[in-house]
Amino acid sequence: GAIPITPHLLFPFMDDENQKHRGDAMFMDIILLGKCNELWVFGEKITGGMQVEINLAEKRRQPIKYFTDKDLGGEY
Repeated sequence: GAIPITPHLLFPFMDDENQKHRGDAMFMDIILLGKCNELWVFGEKITGGMQVEINLAEKRRQPIKYFTDKDLGGEY
């Protein structure tokens, strides 16, 4: 089975506009990604944070799966 982890929803107390909070959240995100077997990327737009995750997963040779609206049968 799989357990979805959505880091930006796990840390709602972090202020994305605050650079210290952003750095702390990305640090925790990277730790979480290290516990995952693969990375799933949803959507057409890749944000800066998503690109960091993708680059790290590639470096760690973690499988990456991409999903778009079309793959999921509509908008989400």
